[in-house]
Amino acid sequence: MYDLFDKCILFLFCLLLFPFDRIAPMCVFACLLAVSVSAGCSAFPGLAVRAVFPAYTLLLLFFPQLGIFLPLLAYDVIPHTEEGTRQFPPRLPDPLSLACVCASLFLCAFFRRSFGFRHAFLPYRFQLLLLLSGVLLAFLLRRRTVVQLFLGRQLFRARDDGAEIRILLEERNRSLLEKQDNEIYTATLRERNRIAREIHDNVGHMLARAILMVGALKATCRDPASAESLGHLGDTLDHAMNSIRSSVHDLHDSSVNLEDSLYTMAREFSFCPVSVQFQMSPDLPREIKYSLIAIAREALVNISRHSNATEASITAIEHPGFYQFIIRDNGDSADPPDISGIGLENISARVSALKGSLQIRTSGGFCIYITIPHASSERSAS
Repeated sequence: MYDLFDKCILFLFCLLLFPFDRIAPMCVFACLLAVSVSAGCSAFPGLAVRAVFPAYTLLLLFFPQLGIFLPLLAYDVIPHTEEGTRQFPPRLPDPLSLACVCASLFLCAFFRRSFGFRHAFLPYRFQLLLLLSGVLLAFLLRRRTVVQLFLGRQLFRARDDGAEIRILLEERNRSLLEKQDNEIYTATLRERNRIAREIHDNVGHMLARAILMVGALKATCRDPASAESLGHLGDTLDHAMNSIRSSVHDLHDSSVNLEDSLYTMAREFSFCPVSVQFQMSPDLPREIKYSLIAIAREALVNISRHSNATEASITAIEHPGFYQFIIRDNGDSADPPDISGIGLENISARVSALKGSLQIRTSGGFCIYITIPHASSERSAS
């Protein structure tokens, strides 16, 4: 767009040298040829360097009218900056093209009288001055345009780089926040597990001791009133013991981390390397966590007993409508899987209890493919 605007200015400037008093066919031919060549130089930038200016200089020897539009052609002497370059524009003009422009000016200055070309209103020296001014104007316009294009390209590149850096920073911040949330969740689960152990080891044992002591006192007491009071005390201690036992089980169940359990099983499995891909939310229902842990443990035992696999993988992904759990190995055993085996029956029973589906595939290894809908997990959690 900048090139078109600049060339329109230069074309109007060249018309100052055009002989409107006696328009000859060669002048019209020179105008059309200059416009066509200028358009070709814009479409094919390398064409101006390789062919246009040498040919233009040769034609000027025979058709002096072409000198009128020399500023329009001189506009393409300074080349565009290349895509991707970071050097400040503009690049230096091509020596051959610059030499041809200078030669054309020389021809117009010293041999134009012999060509018989005259202007009705402008003296000869003013024609040369306007021609030289037009060439300089073309160089200045070209330089300004190339600089604007280069700076615009740099601006777009900086904007794109800034957007890319912003996206990378957002992704990194999101990753750090997720990592922080996971660490906080893991620390919370560990603290819950520690509290459950402390309650079980300390308060539970003390209550059990108190219950035994109350039972012994009740057995040796002869006073009916005291025996009745000891009976109420024993019932209270039993109720407290049951409440603490229920709280300890709830704390222990909520402190189970499915991701840590899967990575621990994979790390401790010595038969073959096991890779884990985990993309589930940490707050899974208790039944699903325990079922998936038991299924993974049973599948790894089957791999070590019945497979000649050299690698295995565990994939746990949470989709919007269901949970996906896949255990795969690369064993090449030709025997079909024994569906009636106790291990696979236990896996099938656990999946059925969660209203899920179980598929077993043997192509390219042994694969257990499990899907559990979210609705079943919500019912089980309630």
